Amino acid sequence: MARTTTFDSLKKRFQMAAGLPTLTSVDEFFFKEAINSRAQTAWHRCQWPELLKITQKNVAATSNPAADKAVRIDNDLDVMEIHQVWTKNPYTDRNAILLDFKLVDGYLILPADSSLTSVFILGTAVRPTYGSDSPDEPNIPEFLSNYLTAGCLSDFLRGDGQTEAAMREENRAEEYLFLEIDRAERLQSQNKITVNTYPSYSFGVSILSTT
Repeated sequence: MARTTTFDSLKKRFQMAAGLPTLTSVDEFFFKEAINSRAQTAWHRCQWPELLKITQKNVAATSNPAADKAVRIDNDLDVMEIHQVWTKNPYTDRNAILLDFKLVDGYLILPADSSLTSVFILGTAVRPTYGSDSPDEPNIPEFLSNYLTAGCLSDFLRGDGQTEAAMREENRAEEYLFLEIDRAERLQSQNKITVNTYPSYSFGVSILSTT
């Protein structure tokens, strides 16, 4: 499990950086909105290894869009962005096969000739909503803490009319995020699942290599 920090811990860091002795109810509301907005941005900026998960989903027919083999992804509670789809869990079964798929109107669509009744999806976990009253209050990814703090401070300064200071913090936030993206890309290059290109099947799959 990825290392985490708490909403309260980041709020104290923000309060100290902003030079605020206390936070008013308005400040508290602003910080909650800002940190969730910044987290949403960060969630989509990279395929973060710490946020990846694999989950099994049943395949069924759907009428809208019309498809015989589909998995609903829109509003799914487990995964949001889909990166790979497998016949079996690729981390436990050496016979797992990587599948071609299409994303159409909130559904993952498999070819009509597929005989699968379930698939294993490697995707990004759904972002929780952070706040002092949220059950996910202690589960903010620590690797995003510097970006979130600087980004929230930039938003606060911009709202206070301190445009130049806000830009400095925005640049600092981006630097923090770029450093983490670089780290994530290096980790991904080390942890990729290697697949052979042959034999191929009618709908474009590859057998998982165990080497």
